[in-house]
Amino acid sequence: MSKNPSAEILEALIEMRGLGRTYARYPDIVTAAFERGRRPIGSFPENFSALTEPASRFTVRTEKPE
Repeated sequence: MSKNPSAEILEALIEMRGLGRTYARYPDIVTAAFERGRRPIGSFPENFSALTEPASRFTVRTEKPE
């Protein structure tokens, strides 16, 4: 394996998603999109809660409507 892991992942994604022709025509754009997609969106705030707004009402209908 002489290539870096990022290049190998890019090649695998190109093959899986059928982007061979697009990559052949626009290699810079596809590579830039791949690198941009690998970056984290951002870090969560210190006081981040998984539940931002708890559901006040939640019911599950088990009966079929008539």
